[in-house]
Amino acid sequence: MNKQNILKILNPIMFILIIIVLIGLLLYKSPLFPSLRGTEQAAEVHEVAGGLFILLAIVHISLNWNWIKTQVFGIKAKPKSKEIPKK
Repeated sequence: MNKQNILKILNPIMFILIIIVLIGLLLYKSPLFPSLRGTEQAAEVHEVAGGLFILLAIVHISLNWNWIKTQVFGIKAKPKSKEIPKK
């Protein structure tokens, strides 16, 4: 499986996880849900989803490292040498 196919799966999962992190935070802090405010369950949802998001973010950065080097740091990719195959 190449990088592009992995990123097509990884990016939507990361989006869903960040939404779950925000929902967990809202449940933990919001006065709109007094039965869940400050509960262990809301904190656990927020913590687990946040941990998974960080793990997948590291994978995402590693898969996009060449793009980051060229676009952010201005490091040009080395041209591949074209060797003539020996007969």
